[in-house]
Amino acid sequence: MVNMVGQILENHKITLHENKLPPEGFSHNKALHIIVQYEEKFISRVLIDGGSSLNIYPLTTLKRLGIGLHEIWMGNMNVKAYDGSQRATIIEINLHIQMGPTWFDVEFQVLDISATYNLLLGRPWIHAVGAVASTLNQAVNFK
Repeated sequence: MVNMVGQILENHKITLHENKLPPEGFSHNKALHIIVQYEEKFISRVLIDGGSSLNIYPLTTLKRLGIGLHEIWMGNMNVKAYDGSQRATIIEINLHIQMGPTWFDVEFQVLDISATYNLLLGRPWIHAVGAVASTLNQAVNFK
């Protein structure tokens, strides 16, 4: 049994290389932000957060991008914020966004919150696309 587990781990391991670390090396404490494209607009400060059980779209970003009402539907979910407070989603939205050469359809919960990011990709997106996010290497890899 131990040998079988070893073979599985060997065949499915991810190798991180020190030469691919940010200039600060192992001591950095950066969150993982990427840039995505929606239609002809680029969205910076997209946070990838494996600790979030939702994909979050702050209302301020929605207004700034000028999303049409035909692309949204009313939300009916209450969420618990990191500070422990309860918030209701305003709406849900499905966006077709591009990362590198690949397009993804992502369902977001729109919240009226003050955020340091423009979009947050949480576990629903990470798991759906088979992403492996490395804050250490500041990179996202896909299966």
